[in-house]
Amino acid sequence: WMELLRYTAIRVGSLVGISVQDARHAIAIGRLELRSEFAKRGKGYSIPLTKKAKHALKELLRVRVAMGYALEPDAPLVMSQKGKGISIRSLQSRLRHWVDMAGLDDITPHWFRHTLAMRIMNQSTAVNKLGVVQAALGHTTATATMIYTRPSKEDIALAMEEAS
Repeated sequence: WMELLRYTAIRVGSLVGISVQDARHAIAIGRLELRSEFAKRGKGYSIPLTKKAKHALKELLRVRVAMGYALEPDAPLVMSQKGKGISIRSLQSRLRHWVDMAGLDDITPHWFRHTLAMRIMNQSTAVNKLGVVQAALGHTTATATMIYTRPSKEDIALAMEEAS
């Protein structure tokens, strides 16, 4: 599920709303359609899937079967050990546990959104990089997207040093 967050920049609330059927459909058409009932402000949107994002969905389906759960179409894609759809808080808690074990700081499920936004801004050859990030994050305004693309303190310091 962390790979899916990394490669799609979806919110954790959208992740818990993905069903087995949603995952299979996304793999088949190459787009992940996030339903409005699980999207922020009730605004569903659709994003293209990269090969790595498709692989992450396939792995989540495989893990679900390995855990002993059938691939019932309406069932949640990501399950808890108790056999129910996993909660946002449980995902946050698991990530916090692994981050602490690794000795890392400040990594949350939402961090993956910021990271993909910055990777697009830094690595894309698109003419309108901000527009690409806006579409990828499902934002309706560029203003909302700009929060995700602010330069880091290090980038600001380096740019000021280069300009002086």
